[in-house]
Amino acid sequence: MNSQLIFRNIGRFLLLVLLQVLVFNNIYLGGYINPCIYVLFIAMLPTTTGRIPMMLIAFATGLCVDVSTNILGFHTFACTAVAFLRGIWLDKIIIRDNDDGVETPSIFSVAYQQFLIYLFLLLFAFNIIYYTLLVFSFREFFSVLFTALLSTIVTWLLAILYQTLLLRKMKNSSAQ
Repeated sequence: MNSQLIFRNIGRFLLLVLLQVLVFNNIYLGGYINPCIYVLFIAMLPTTTGRIPMMLIAFATGLCVDVSTNILGFHTFACTAVAFLRGIWLDKIIIRDNDDGVETPSIFSVAYQQFLIYLFLLLFAFNIIYYTLLVFSFREFFSVLFTALLSTIVTWLLAILYQTLLLRKMKNSSAQ
């Protein structure tokens, strides 16, 4: 992994975690929707990252958010589970159909539809795990499902917006 890629990922980590802690943790749309944009950091980590380092990075990312929200363990567990699932879904959805080496999964580096499906599945898995831990009751199954689905859709749209605006700008500036 080259140093430019490392610095880009550190910058992405700082930006997304700070956005989560300072902005998105204070947003509850309709009492149900809480976007978790920082999960995009885990989704966009380089494909060459091994499973154990991936899970350790996800653990640390979730822990950073947990410490700032005083809900210890929920984000950490959900992020670690998503990191585990990421390897499986990355292979099945993105890597399988790409002959070119994909360094960092994004809207611009792989087929648009493949990335959107991959991202939606990761976000939905995160939200299902997170809200199940938060509620911890099967009586609230449909409420958890509804909240997770709404939060996933809003986070997914914000992630697409982030990628379209920020990554396109970075892509255009590096091409010049």
